[in-house]
Amino acid sequence: MKSFPWEFESKKEVLFYPAKPQMFEGDILEVGPGRGDLLLSLATLFPAKRFVAVELGKKRYYKLIPRIQKKQLDNILLLQGEARIVLPRYFAEETFEKIYVLFPDPWPKKRHALKRLLSVEFISLLTRLLKTGGDFFVATDVRTYAEWVIENAGRVELLHNIGSPFVGTSALENYETTFFEAKWREEGREIYYLWYRRGKTGRSGSEWSKAK
Repeated sequence: MKSFPWEFESKKEVLFYPAKPQMFEGDILEVGPGRGDLLLSLATLFPAKRFVAVELGKKRYYKLIPRIQKKQLDNILLLQGEARIVLPRYFAEETFEKIYVLFPDPWPKKRHALKRLLSVEFISLLTRLLKTGGDFFVATDVRTYAEWVIENAGRVELLHNIGSPFVGTSALENYETTFFEAKWREEGREIYYLWYRRGKTGRSGSEWSKAK
């Protein structure tokens, strides 16, 4: 299998809203906010928290900006770029209290497997971004993708599954159902939620350096 195109992706421009900060900090991270349903809900509920969202699609990035502005939220930093490049470039280890990845593209065909986001390597990166005791949440409507994530997360040191292996939405505090999630439920699709927590012991920084 081919490796992720680090060199090609790393040359792409990263966009920032409202502006590129001098220091990259945050409390809660969402990778792939899409319409921003959860992001905007949480940022409204917790104005003292600093939210970071990384969106790959430029169209979604530009559509999300006016939604943030309409709600007059000044506690969101929005970045447009490839999360596998952006996150280790700008954020230090043990930055975030919580990380959300909701409904990533499952890329079901084998030839597209490289594009699947939640590989062992990326989950390892997210785990290092979490503070000790921090939580990592995943949601998907594809059972095979959920099982793939469970397998990958099981290979990541420090990361512990809180569910058995899944949890219900009641376990996800202040969770906001997304627009498409509600639509899929109406169509009869089952939604799978995963909740992981970072443990206390450390890991060497060798893989972190490789990710950069």
